Amino acid sequence: MKTRAVRAAGAALLAIGIAIGTLSDRTSPRAPIRSGDFWILAGDFHVHAFPGDGTLTPFSLREEASRAGLDVIAVVNHNAFAAPRLIPWMSTSADLPLVIASEEITHSDYHMIAVGIDRRISPELPVSRTVATVHSAGGIAIAAHPGRIFLAYDDDALSAVDGTEVARAERREDYRREYVDAFERARRLNPHVAPIGSSDFHATPSLGASRTFLFVRERTPSGVLDAIRAGRTVAENDRGEMFGDPSLIARVRAATPAGRIDPHPRWRRLSLVLAWCGLAGLVL
Repeated sequence: MKTRAVRAAGAALLAIGIAIGTLSDRTSPRAPIRSGDFWILAGDFHVHAFPGDGTLTPFSLREEASRAGLDVIAVVNHNAFAAPRLIPWMSTSADLPLVIASEEITHSDYHMIAVGIDRRISPELPVSRTVATVHSAGGIAIAAHPGRIFLAYDDDALSAVDGTEVARAERREDYRREYVDAFERARRLNPHVAPIGSSDFHATPSLGASRTFLFVRERTPSGVLDAIRAGRTVAENDRGEMFGDPSLIARVRAATPAGRIDPHPRWRRLSLVLAWCGLAGLVL
């Protein structure tokens, strides 16, 4: 009798979770945003995928990116390149977010996001040589969560990268401060270093919680990489705090709507929790 009650409760929770998720699952078309001579694109450059250490395929991630109001995502995995090889098989459309093949190069002393590459990069090299290898492969190098734990991000390393993750959703205030400190150090060494906002998405509904606004001349992967190389970016964290050139921040605030694009993030999180609880009840 008790088992039947648990199963019934689990089935009810699962049904409610699916219903809430369905009702809150609205994808609004994202109108192109123009500011002077540039398009302003919203991107997330730290998105893990399946097959690999993420839970969603690049195909599903593009749908989620659209729901989150993103124009471009970089699909990465730790020292792996299987998921990005699926990108050429994806349909192309001007109405869909760009998906760029990338990798999180994972070394014991640093993590680095290589965006726009066509092959896996060895994780055995020091930062400066890894950056040179990424550049030779046609990509750009972003210092991933460059906190004190990663000793390799000294001044020489920060002066070599194209961007640093300065805006991330973190519970610990000391981590947030460390990312800001690393960006400020990098900016003193290289005034054109790009501020980057990323979610480090693996499985939770946090895609685009922190994001990067890019001033691009053309809405293409090459246009995105060019904007990062030139430092034409603004990073925004989950609190709405922005980092970068004050004039670019002002243009982003003037051109973009207030608040997140996704109008139902809390309902979607509730849907996920209820669905998992329902499945647990059915299994147990």
